[in-house]
Amino acid sequence: MRYYDKIILDSSIKDVKSFVKRGFSVIDYYAVCICEKNSNLMEIISINNVLKDCYKTFDYGIIGIVKGKSAAEALSAKLIEDWMKEHDSLDGFKEYYNGKCG
Repeated sequence: MRYYDKIILDSSIKDVKSFVKRGFSVIDYYAVCICEKNSNLMEIISINNVLKDCYKTFDYGIIGIVKGKSAAEALSAKLIEDWMKEHDSLDGFKEYYNGKCG
């Protein structure tokens, strides 16, 4: 799992690594992710699912973690809106965020 260098966190999350270490006790939090290994622009995944071993092979880059699926959808839309303010298409979007996740 990689994290965006300017990760966007829900106001209730103070430290991402401590939050993720809490593991499966975390309910209703979603990660907005980027992945080089599939064709999706982004994915919204329950934080509990991201922690499962079967997801580790995807090497997700986490752009943000927020409470509630609708908040994750809104964050995804905002990321696209912000990108489109400066670009003519979504070309390079995925590569940009992948490159910023370390």
